[in-house]
Amino acid sequence: MPDEVNELYSRNSIKLEYPKSITRGSSVMERAAEIEKQLDSRFDVIVSDTEVKNTGKFVKVFSADELPDDIIGRKITDGSEDKISAYINANSMRIINIDIPDNENAKIGIMAINSGHMPFQVLVRCGAGSKLNLFEYYCSAKQDSYFVAPLHEFSIASNAHAEFSLVNNKASGSCMMGFAKAEVYGGAELKANFVYSGSSVTKMKCEFYANEEGGRIDAKEIVVGAADQKFDINTFITNARPNTYARLESGAVLDGSSLCMLKGYAKVEKFAKGAISRIEEHGILLSEAAHIDALPDMAIDYSDGVSATHSAATAPIDRDALFYIMSRGIDSVESRRLFVGAFMSKYLSGITNPLARELATSLLLEKAESGSFGEIPGISMKNVWNANW
Repeated sequence: MPDEVNELYSRNSIKLEYPKSITRGSSVMERAAEIEKQLDSRFDVIVSDTEVKNTGKFVKVFSADELPDDIIGRKITDGSEDKISAYINANSMRIINIDIPDNENAKIGIMAINSGHMPFQVLVRCGAGSKLNLFEYYCSAKQDSYFVAPLHEFSIASNAHAEFSLVNNKASGSCMMGFAKAEVYGGAELKANFVYSGSSVTKMKCEFYANEEGGRIDAKEIVVGAADQKFDINTFITNARPNTYARLESGAVLDGSSLCMLKGYAKVEKFAKGAISRIEEHGILLSEAAHIDALPDMAIDYSDGVSATHSAATAPIDRDALFYIMSRGIDSVESRRLFVGAFMSKYLSGITNPLARELATSLLLEKAESGSFGEIPGISMKNVWNANW
């Protein structure tokens, strides 16, 4: 993983202390029901460190010692990928297995809420020609001083389409660390959307591989930070075969003394003729004390017919743009909201799940205005500009 072998990435990295033991907390299902009521929605799976509720048609939940041999045999992570992967593989309390048969369609919602430290796994297999829309919401009880550590595996078979949206709104004092790995095969597509708002510390690593001709990966991640939050986001995309497409778009909006490291790494492997690889990292600083390290990198092992680009830019909020908006009779608070909302819309436009999109938008706009997180604001799309909606 580049974060551990790339000197620049290793130097610009948050060091985590892993809990020495995993203990169970108290039940949070009552709080989960309150959140469902606030959102006027029901999740197919609610996972906590003490219990699981599962009503998903294509979902099965196992404890670590119950996992069937056939599922173990097709796992694509074993702990050798990096330290986070090793930790979660060794200490997982639950394994959520999602298996979509060939040519089936599924829409699944998962809520993760914990009252103790919780490493767990989500194993996703999409059969040929299938379609999956998976939304995961990470939240807290009223107080939270624990970490949640999800490990995701995605195997997307030929001509399948999968959209994955993760929204983290855990409370202050919590930590989120996670690892994700995806393999996308011929003519298949994975759209991955990561929305990071909650937790005092977030450290995520992802590896996405376009493994067969025609495979497509489209990953978007948006960070909104306040106070002294810290984010370490490392995403690795690979064009492993000819005529594959892999794109990563990363954005950050930071206030207070928050810190974000965006480390996007792209690789075009040998003989991947016709591959298209893109990395873009952009950030807005709302205060002088906030800091963004945008560190895109790229390795191209084959250049015949390959299109590969990477770029990065961060800057304070554009005062000329704000002045222009205000000159149209809009006050300063609403002008800033419109400006920030327009920036965020690029990273949220790929979310087709209405609950995920509206919740993520409302959380991020409230966070950018007030700096608060961990609670659910009023869900509102008022004055949100997005050409794709």
